[in-house]
Order: sequence, then structure tokens, then C-alpha cells
Amino acid sequence: MSRFNDEWLASVIAPLLDEGVLERLRPEDTDPESLWERVIAEGLIPEAELLSALSARCRLPIADLDTATAEMRDTLPEALARRYGVIAVRVTESVLEIATANPFDLGAEQSLAFATGREVRMALASPPRIRERLDELYGVPVGEGVSKLIDGMHDFEITTIDDADDEDQDHELAAQEASSRPIVKLVDVLLADGITSRASDIHIESGEKSVTVRYRIDGVLRQAMTIPRKAGVPLISRIKIISGLDIADRLRPQDGRAGVAVNGQPVDLRISTLPATHGEKVVIRILNTQSTMLELPALGLFEDEQRTITDLLGNKEGVILCTGPTGSGKTTTLYACLRTIQAEGINIVTVEDPVEYKLGKNIVQVQVNERQGLTFAAALRSILRQDPDIVLVGEIRDIETAQIAVQASLTGHLVLSTLHTNDAPNTVTRLVDMGLEAFKIGAALRGVIAQRLMRRLCPNCRTKEDVATLPPRIRPFVPPDATLWRATGCTKCTQTGYRGRFSIVEILVITPEIERLVGGGAPAAQIARAGLAEGMLTLFQSGLRHVLEGHSSIDELLRVADVPSSAKAPKAPSITSSGQHQVPVASGTGVVAPPAPPSSPETLLEGLELVDEHEPPDVGEAATPPRATILLVEDEDSLRRVMRDLLEQEGYAICEARDGAEALEQVDRHAPDIVLLDLNLPNVDGYTVLAQLRSRPATRDLPVLVLSARGDEDNEVRVLRLGATDFLTKPFRPRALSARLEATLERLRAAE
Repeated sequence: MSRFNDEWLASVIAPLLDEGVLERLRPEDTDPESLWERVIAEGLIPEAELLSALSARCRLPIADLDTATAEMRDTLPEALARRYGVIAVRVTESVLEIATANPFDLGAEQSLAFATGREVRMALASPPRIRERLDELYGVPVGEGVSKLIDGMHDFEITTIDDADDEDQDHELAAQEASSRPIVKLVDVLLADGITSRASDIHIESGEKSVTVRYRIDGVLRQAMTIPRKAGVPLISRIKIISGLDIADRLRPQDGRAGVAVNGQPVDLRISTLPATHGEKVVIRILNTQSTMLELPALGLFEDEQRTITDLLGNKEGVILCTGPTGSGKTTTLYACLRTIQAEGINIVTVEDPVEYKLGKNIVQVQVNERQGLTFAAALRSILRQDPDIVLVGEIRDIETAQIAVQASLTGHLVLSTLHTNDAPNTVTRLVDMGLEAFKIGAALRGVIAQRLMRRLCPNCRTKEDVATLPPRIRPFVPPDATLWRATGCTKCTQTGYRGRFSIVEILVITPEIERLVGGGAPAAQIARAGLAEGMLTLFQSGLRHVLEGHSSIDELLRVADVPSSAKAPKAPSITSSGQHQVPVASGTGVVAPPAPPSSPETLLEGLELVDEHEPPDVGEAATPPRATILLVEDEDSLRRVMRDLLEQEGYAICEARDGAEALEQVDRHAPDIVLLDLNLPNVDGYTVLAQLRSRPATRDLPVLVLSARGDEDNEVRVLRLGATDFLTKPFRPRALSARLEATLERLRAAE
């Protein structure tokens, strides 16, 4: 007779059922079913009664799944939670309490204890409620994405907007597959779901056995679904058909465009294909003109930043550049600039590739067409004969375009354009590398706006964060009394904790002093120091202002901007009596900022003084040095992350390795004070690493604390004979690990 996959439950349920019912419920085929779910589905026993009986039998409490929070969710990796069907309902420093439908799964208990470093305790919940809560906390599994999306297809009405004559489609087989009803419906669902999910891009990536679809939402890629490879190939062909690409040519990159309407709202699509190892990768850029507000205030800038940009746009001639990586919002910022100065008496002409948004009245937009010879340079030459006042060049890609743009600015035109650089001062270096003369750059350039996009915290679920828990490298920049927020996650932000984005900017205004430096060929570092002295805020400082105002989190700031690496940490931002934040300016030379002008008492940098380059730092301003450098060798990513955060909060500097070979390389590179070594490592195991360290003269006395899930006596004796300093069994207690590290450091200090 067939068995249930939760056969252990039969002895608990049997007394509650009529005679013969249990045998009737047993599955007829060989595939096991869940007895718990069969009983609940057929209404034989109320769920509450079944839980009460099981709780009394197993002497375990009934779990309250509503107590599971995003913080608890982050403690337990999604892969483990779904594999064992469990949810973290209570987490302390040493205990993890989980809701489970199988309290006899010892393998799950051991795996979770190992992964989290905590003692595992169990509470009971039904399988359907656990699955439902897992989907709420972690999102719907990608394997169910296609079916769920297709089920919801009736909510959307998708129509294609023809932008050109249909191409000749003689590739019968590919066209038939791509035009079949399921594939057409799948593409419609894919586009509709991406657009309604606020995605800026849809990535379709061909793998060996399947095709993965990911959405870029608020600048971060999220996996939406996986599609069988058999359906993925015609899916890509269908996308190429609607964008006018050659479906038979799969060996060359192609670019196309398409227009669709979702529930009557027009949306432009830019499609790019790229041949890869397992097939083509397709990226669809979504240009939704209805959801984009092209105004400076809508970018999320502070008033002083908006005022500086507006002052730059007041120039009648010169070049203003917006810089940053792809996807950092450069074009949107330039469009907002044009909207700011747009007027009936001004002739504005743009040359773009592609024309992303229609700017409307009094602005003429030109689409680059390289096949017809209409390049940026060729279009720019013709535009200058059209008597423009302001010219927008979509991107300066080559020396010819750069030269024409500079020449146009020197002959009485205001030129706006974009460039790919990391920050504002390095824009000058990039232009020189392209071949422009430094003296022409100094004469033409009026300002540079370097920018990034930060995600905005969801106002419905953000929670306060303690300054004391921040990583050591960021603490010197944050005042101890600051109010910080962190992402949590709710249904309104799809469990990410963020919704929407805003710009952080680094604005370099070309003053006479900076123009002299640029024209003289000064390096970027010297230009940066001069810019800081003139009041420029770096990207990090601009982002920090938003963090202190509660717009975003420290984690998001660290994702977007680099922490200044100056030897002297700047003073933490202080809060003025008016509630405004004063943000210091960090550079390799110290803290610099000019006094605010008397007419502007609300200026951010009011009261800061120029500090001499060689002035020694105050004792209270210097960043606290780490207690010691620890090499953490652990192949389990989640456990290594927990240990790293714990040790960083204790004041240690951490370097990491995922296997034995990498561990030996990190020892040579970083010369750590202590090694925390896991034994079960890929490639080269921990025993070999320990033997290698003890065989080298330079590392013979290096303290090595071994972590092992095997706590038997033989293993401990073997490790100690190989030369381990100490032995710790997983799962370990955080305070025990800290105490052993401190004892090891004390012995080192005594030996010295």
C-alpha cells in the first residue's frame, strides 16, 4: 500500500478519523502525497483541531506566522526555507525558532543550525499556511512565474503599435513557432508584467536547459520567471519579429525598436540582442513616457543642488556635461534641464540615439541613423546651420563629436551632453584622453554634473537603525545622534524595502581658478581639491545627506557610492538649529569648505573652515583602528556573512576566502592576525590549509581557530596535532567565539 510523504502523521490522525478513512485517503499511484493536506482539503478535520492534537502529541507550541518579520526572513536564506518548508518566527542572538509542518526532520534542524549558527527550536504550522507565508516574505518562486502571469493575462490589453513597414519574413519554421498563440500570449504577458512592475529593463538570458527572465526594478535585477528552453527560442524570435529584427541571424548583435500599448497607454521599447554561449540574450529597455516626470524637482535633488544646476543653465554659451555609468539617469537629467529653460523665444535642437522621450513644443529632436550616415558629428554640423540657441548631444562618443561640440560652445551656443566617467573631476581627464586640447576644455567647459541613482525607502515599512550597528568604515561620517532608517519589506514594495529612486549629484562648477587648472593640464586629483574648496560635494556626501534626511539607507548608500578612503576621516555631519545637516567635505588633503555667503544663511556648508593640508587630525576625529585583522575562511555564504557582520561589530577588520586555495592567497596578501578556518572546504580542505600554514616559516606561529561541524574527539585531536590554536564546534555561540578571539589576542600581546 502506498505511503504518504508525511507518514509519521498517520498515528496522530488515525484516532480522529472514522474507521477505514485513512486507508481510503492513501494515494493509489506511486507518487506520495501529503496526508496533512488531504485531510484539510477534504474537510475531515479542522486545521485548528489537527494542530492542537499534534501539539499535544509532540509537546511543541503552535506557531504564530504573523510574527515573522523581514528581519527574521533575512536570517534564514530563502533556499533553505523553501527546501525544508520552514519560517523563522523568532530570532535571538543564540536561538532560531522555526515554524514547521514536520517536527521530526532532523536533517532540517542540523542544516539550519549550521547555516545560522544558532540553536534551532520548533513550532507547528500547517503546510498551506507555511507556503502562503513564504510567498509573502520571499516572493513567488520563479518556477511558478509563467503560470501565474498567464493566469492574470485577462487584466491587460496589449496591442502593437506599428512604427514601420513589416519586414519580409521568409523563415517559415521560426516564424510559425514565434507566431503560435501560446508564445504570442507569453510575450504579451512578459511585456505587460514588466511595465506594470515599474521595470526599466527586461533581461532574457538563454541558459543550457532553460531561459531566465529578470526585471530591473529601481536599478536592481530581480528574477521573474524561468522558461523551458524549448519555449525560450521562439519567445526570442517573437520579440525580434515585433521589433523588426532578422530572426534567422543569431550570430550577430542586433538593435531594434517597437511600440506597444498597455491598457491604451503607449510605451516605447528598445530591443538589443547579443549572441552568447547558449543562445541569444535579449534586453528590452522600457521607455514609459507616462511615468516619467521630466522636471528638476522630480529628480529628488535638494534645493541648493537645483539652484546650482539652474545657475549653470543660465550660461549663454559653453558646455555642460552630465556624467555617470549607463542607467544612472543622465538623459533624464538633461531632459529636465531642457524643460527648465524651454521657452518660445529659444531654439532648442537635440541629436540623440535613441530619442527616448518626446519633449514636445519648441524642441526639435533628431534621431541618429548611422546606416544612412547621420552620425552625431554629421547631425551636429547640420544643426549648427539651423541657428540654435541650445544644443543637446545625446552622448559624446568620439573625438570628432567632442571637437564639434566644443567649437559650437566657443561660437556662442550652449551645449548639453553626456559622458561616461566615474566622477566630475575625471571628466577633464576623459576629454583629454579622447584627444581634446586642455586649453580648449578649460575655455569651453562651464560645469559637470556627475550623478547616480539611489533607491528610496518604502515609507510604509521602513524601520529605525541603530548607529552603533553600522560598519566601522562608515561610523566616522555619521553623527551619533542621527536618526537612520533601514529597509524592511512589505507587500507594497514587493518585500524589497524600497520604492522609487532619486538622484545624488556631484556638481563641479568651473570657476576662474578651476578653469586655470583645467587649461594648464592639472591632474584630476588637483581639480577635485579645488572643487571641494569651492564648495563641491562628492557623490558620497550628497547621498549621505539623503540618508540623514531619511530618504534612503546606509546599505543603499554603500551600494551606490564609495566611502572616502582619505587618511583623515571627516567630521560627522552635524545638525544645525534650523534642522539642516552640515556635511563635511572629505578629500586627501583634509576637510575643506568655504564659509557660506551672508546673504544665504541656509547654505549647507555654513561655518566650516579651511583646514591646512598638514594639520594633524584631532584625536576624537580619527577613525578607530581595527582591533585585529581576521581572515574568515568559510564556503557557506550565509554563515560567512553572519560571522563577518558579527566580527565587524566587534571592531575587527575582515578579509574573506571561500576555499582553501583562496585562503592561502589571502594569507600572503593581507597578513592577517588570526585565521578562522572551516575544515569542510572545496578544492583544498581545511586540514591541508592548516598543514601548509604550519610548514611555512612566516605563518608557523599564526593563530588558527578551527571551526568544524564534527565535534568528535578524533577530529579535534587531529586538528590540534596539525597545529590549530583552538577548536570550536558548529553551531557555536557568538559570545563564545568573541571570547576565544579575545583570549588569543591577549596571548599574542603577552608574547610580544
